[in-house]
Amino acid sequence: MEYEDDAQEPFLHPKDEEMNLDHEIQSKIREGFIYKVFGIVLYQILILFLLVFLGYTFKTFHDFLLTSKAMLIITFIIFFTCLLAPIFHPNLYRTVPTNYIILTLFSLSFGWWIAAFTIQYTKTSVLFVLCLTIVTVASLTCFAMYTKKDYTGLGCFLFTALIVLIFATILEIFFPIPLLKLLLIYFSLMIFSIYLIYDVQLVIGDRKKRFDEDDYILAALNIYLDIVNIFIELLKIFGSRE
Repeated sequence: MEYEDDAQEPFLHPKDEEMNLDHEIQSKIREGFIYKVFGIVLYQILILFLLVFLGYTFKTFHDFLLTSKAMLIITFIIFFTCLLAPIFHPNLYRTVPTNYIILTLFSLSFGWWIAAFTIQYTKTSVLFVLCLTIVTVASLTCFAMYTKKDYTGLGCFLFTALIVLIFATILEIFFPIPLLKLLLIYFSLMIFSIYLIYDVQLVIGDRKKRFDEDDYILAALNIYLDIVNIFIELLKIFGSRE
């Protein structure tokens, strides 16, 4: 009788146990990667928040943000250097502490431009748009996590749409048409909203495509740019200039 009871116990092959253990380890690694990515995004947002806060609080810094052409040029060069550097050195974003130094320089230089743009709007409208951005980003992030649809295959489509957006924006600068400008704002908002869903699913890693665990800096930069661009487009729609 005892033998029969033992025979009824579930049997796990050593290979099955090893596979379960490997799956558990991989899940823990991925979970750590997700926390690291969103922690870095929060760090970048805090840098941007600090620059905007200083711009609204101190008139000297406010005027310096808006009038210093030299700083705008310097930060523009730093921003694009940090953005394009991985093309020539693919492992640059994976090398510690170089990747964190580049991340900070990128956040400061890009944040300078965004702060200079933001402080041209009233505090009340900026706070309203900030709250709206938080709700929008949180909703899109939840959708990306829980939807059954896989958006990770839209990379080529989104990149093509981004190129079209860049050329259309350049065209609008030389040929300012109010209707075109309005269409570009809503088109940009749509593209970066889908980009956020796409990037979040790449970070979560439960779809066909995913970020490698070593690409936490690249993943954070992508999500940060998505969030900031959503904020900027919403500010263009709902913001009130001073």
